[in-house]
Amino acid sequence: MKLYTFILLTLLTNIVFAEDRTTSNPLKTIKEVHEDSVPETMAKLKNPRIAILDYDLIRQDFPAVKGMSNPQIDAWILSQVAYISQPQVAQTAVNTSIPVTKETVEAYRPPEYGRAIVFDMKDPSGKKIGLIDAKGTGSLKPGQVDHGNGLSTLGEAIREYNYENLVRGVLIDAKVPNRTVGSYGVIDAGFDVVHADGSTSRAGIYLRQAHSRPTYNGWLDAGKRADLEKVFHKYGIEPNKNIQGTKAADIYDFGHFVVMDDLPGIDPKKAVSFEQWGYDKSVKPSGRDTRWFYSKQDKPWIWGHETAEAFAAGKATREDIWRHHVQMVQPSLKKLPGCGQGLYHILNALLTAK
Repeated sequence: MKLYTFILLTLLTNIVFAEDRTTSNPLKTIKEVHEDSVPETMAKLKNPRIAILDYDLIRQDFPAVKGMSNPQIDAWILSQVAYISQPQVAQTAVNTSIPVTKETVEAYRPPEYGRAIVFDMKDPSGKKIGLIDAKGTGSLKPGQVDHGNGLSTLGEAIREYNYENLVRGVLIDAKVPNRTVGSYGVIDAGFDVVHADGSTSRAGIYLRQAHSRPTYNGWLDAGKRADLEKVFHKYGIEPNKNIQGTKAADIYDFGHFVVMDDLPGIDPKKAVSFEQWGYDKSVKPSGRDTRWFYSKQDKPWIWGHETAEAFAAGKATREDIWRHHVQMVQPSLKKLPGCGQGLYHILNALLTAK
């Protein structure tokens, strides 16, 4: 992409994301997240890279960095949240060797947080200005068990970033009080996850607004889940009864959401594109986890991992990840006038211009 196009793209990014894309109100102190959060010394990653960031949301939630340029915000984010748990570094059963520096920082692990940690964010003077919740930063006892390796793949983090932006627009268009816990971005952690079968995937860290959960799994009560399920079905989204919300009933996890084209109450005029977000129907659920089977078989998962692995291998750039994000989200949100996404098509046109 030519330089002038990239500059225009950067300017328009802030315009587009300044539209009505409201998210949860982020918490500012760790006691608001959970008063029993435990301090933990984290190791600094040696080779982290920004994969994608929502600069507008960062500037909105952290006014102290509003005057920073995008590259300055990149450096600020990496300096404060690109860390990993020390038990994760100490083993290579579930990941390749993790390059770290001697630098450490104290962060906080709320009760039952298996692979996420909460960081104090500081301005250039060292003053605390809020929190960021980082998912995929390692656990205290990493192992080859379901949801127990302490990590997130970079492709999984990209999928979650895409889904949060999609659901954010859907909830605004639906005019319900619920919002999403906003995504700040995704970091390439600089090492690989080792799966139980010996295969590997690039590790990633998903950054989101700090929030407080009513219980460990955060499942909303049955009545709220049922009401939201009807809303999601209208847009062709199946949450698989795994609607996890904050104490304010804002949605913070999207890993089990799947787009379908045959849900009860679906509105064809507003439904998310199954062609883009669906899955191969000829592949039938197998194994124990049949309920959530398609969330790791759908196109957001596959394409997210393809983009991630290309980025890790130096065959794709941040621009490519942004293009992937816009081209995933734009067609569906463009159909929802109530969510304020009208300018997404401008970005898409720029990204696909020769």
